[in-house]
Amino acid sequence: MTLYAPVPKPRNKAPETPDPPPIDPRLPKPGDSDAVAAWRVHMGTDDAKQIYKQRAATAETVNADARAHRGMATTALRGLDKVTGSACLFALTYNILRFITVSA
Repeated sequence: MTLYAPVPKPRNKAPETPDPPPIDPRLPKPGDSDAVAAWRVHMGTDDAKQIYKQRAATAETVNADARAHRGMATTALRGLDKVTGSACLFALTYNILRFITVSA
């Protein structure tokens, strides 16, 4: 499986010099594991950037629907089992609605 996720922007630290050099977040950092370093480099490629742009039309619509129309921004439920069950019901509902939309 290949992960396509945004590389976090570097945190602003107190500069030791008046004009610190910019930090490229797509270069491996000291302390990164081999997998994280490879992911950083991979996300810097043009192919990965193009694939990540498609996320807005796929994954982000699910998150927006959950928050805006299904009440998943917060939950009044307590306990991992109840919250997991609620998330599974949302996923089932979303998939059924998408199936109806695509099939029609």
